[in-house]
Amino acid sequence: MSIGKKHSILAAATKIFAKEGYDNASVDEIALQANVAKGTFYYHFKSKEDLFISLISSGTDKLSDQMAEESDKLSNPIDKVGAIVKSQYKFFSENNDLCRVLLSEIWRFESKWKQKYEPKRDIYIYSMEQAIVQGQHIEVFDKDIDPKLASIAIFGLIATSALDQIVAGKKITTKTVEMIKKIAVNSLLSTQLRV
Repeated sequence: MSIGKKHSILAAATKIFAKEGYDNASVDEIALQANVAKGTFYYHFKSKEDLFISLISSGTDKLSDQMAEESDKLSNPIDKVGAIVKSQYKFFSENNDLCRVLLSEIWRFESKWKQKYEPKRDIYIYSMEQAIVQGQHIEVFDKDIDPKLASIAIFGLIATSALDQIVAGKKITTKTVEMIKKIAVNSLLSTQLRV
């Protein structure tokens, strides 16, 4: 079976999960939208849950790789934080439906996905966390800030503001990205460097 069919199933599922939510989506609907037989669906995925986990896993891997790639190009922790913010916005603007799925299904209170998602989250916030630790080490960022918690908070700031733009049907603009970069960086700066 071709990788193309698996990709078609993932693409169809992303659209359907974004529109209808995980619980309301069906394997039949996903297979129909992907233009594959139901047997082809089950050749690639054991179940709808297996498909969903694969979708989240591949999406967060792509986001992690993109953020690390942008961050690794730079040495200044302030620039790293800015690059990570920008790459996360870029990811969400290029993957609107995945953004909806991540935020609606995983961040939902009592979500059954949290346990499977959190280790993935920790991987993709690692780049931000390391930039913050580096900034604290050279006394650019406030040493009293918990790097992991700050990374999660900044991710949430970006994700929810991106989702707000997506839901409103607006394009994520450079002005929006620069404003959020400024909020993120200024929240991290040591007291002496704040403007």
